Amino acid sequence: MIKRCCVVIWLPVVLAAAALHAGEERTLTLEQAVHIALDRNPQMLIAEKEVAKARAVVWEAFGALMPTLEATAVVNHSWEIQTTTIPNFLKPMLEPLAPSIPEFADMPDFVEMSFGMENLVTYGASLRQPLFLGGAGIAGVRLAKVAREASEQQLESRRQNLIYGTTRAFYGCLLAKELVRVQEDALAQAEANLAAVEAQHEVGSASGFDKMRSEVEVANLKPDVISSRNDYRSALTGLRTILGLPADSQIAVDGDLTFVPDDYGDQPLSSLRELADENRPELHAMRAQKTMASRSVAIAKSGFLPKVFFSTDYSNQASRNDWDFTGDDFSKGFSSAISVQLPLFDGLRNVKAHQKAQLDYRIADDRERQLADAVAGEVEVARNGLQVASEKCAAAQESVALAREALRLANLRYEEGASTQLDVLGSQLAMQRAELNHVSALFEYQMARYGLRLATGTLGGLL
Repeated sequence: MIKRCCVVIWLPVVLAAAALHAGEERTLTLEQAVHIALDRNPQMLIAEKEVAKARAVVWEAFGALMPTLEATAVVNHSWEIQTTTIPNFLKPMLEPLAPSIPEFADMPDFVEMSFGMENLVTYGASLRQPLFLGGAGIAGVRLAKVAREASEQQLESRRQNLIYGTTRAFYGCLLAKELVRVQEDALAQAEANLAAVEAQHEVGSASGFDKMRSEVEVANLKPDVISSRNDYRSALTGLRTILGLPADSQIAVDGDLTFVPDDYGDQPLSSLRELADENRPELHAMRAQKTMASRSVAIAKSGFLPKVFFSTDYSNQASRNDWDFTGDDFSKGFSSAISVQLPLFDGLRNVKAHQKAQLDYRIADDRERQLADAVAGEVEVARNGLQVASEKCAAAQESVALAREALRLANLRYEEGASTQLDVLGSQLAMQRAELNHVSALFEYQMARYGLRLATGTLGGLL
């Protein structure tokens, strides 16, 4: 069964989509962004159509087992009727009476005869019912059902990957937005420090070298601010693309990069691997493909077996040299037959098709084991990534607190003349680096949470 995340904000989502179509800037939450992506992303729409097509194929496979009924009507006009030359059978019969028939000597040995009339009308119906197809019919239906299941699992895989991709793009925008804030804060601190140094330079408390170094720091930070703002715009473009929105849509993001305690990664690795084995749609799809390969073997094997059909035909036919047909002109025909088709020799095509189907099944079996090993590795990597990201968040948060206090003390000591401008600039740089590390760690942590659920196939919605 395909998992569906609960939809609790359809009205805001619809309003958001309407605003986007209207060309207005719309601020999106993560939940709104995910729902818009599921509704509009081109890859998701294609996958849904693939599922619909696979369902249609199931009915098409059933059609091979069902009777076919056809009605026909034919109106034929012969512009010229062919003639056939045949021996004159009357002449041998009349030969004993030849002395009494003066015209006997003039009778030809051959005569020309035409068969049929100018106009022929035929109508009727025929029925054909397969009785035995060597197992190909049932195997074909089962193959189509398994193909539908594989298509549904592929849809679920794309849905989970789209949720993860949308979440990553959204948090990427939040990260870029936070980086802009950090860079702007660093620039503001540098400008405030420059103002303080200039004030001290005017009264002779600071050297010209300190002033110059402060001016260089401000100048160095301005390109970083410009670059971070451009990165933020690029991140919004990436989010808009994954949402499947028009290029002229104006969007913004509403949310925060925060630490949310998550004990999902504290489960034993064996339990997480069992979850992945039970839930990963890619594994289910691969197993379905393996089953499809086994059904293909059955279909190929049916090529060696006889096929039995029942058919019946009912028709009415009339012919005239004019078009004045009446009901009395038609004659009825009704027949039924059972036919058996037994393959004797087909140039070894069935033999090679059966061998190919067996090889396809073995390949599918190998791919299933390969995918299972890869999934187990992904789960382990994702679990370790979540644990490491959690530890990095704690360390980065502590680093920010220490750097903030160090910067406060450096400014205070510089004002009192107990330290140099180099100490202040070093503390500002350390503060900037600590904040950059913190927001990056928060982004990594959030994506690790979603990544572990994606690896186990349990990413049903937002966390």
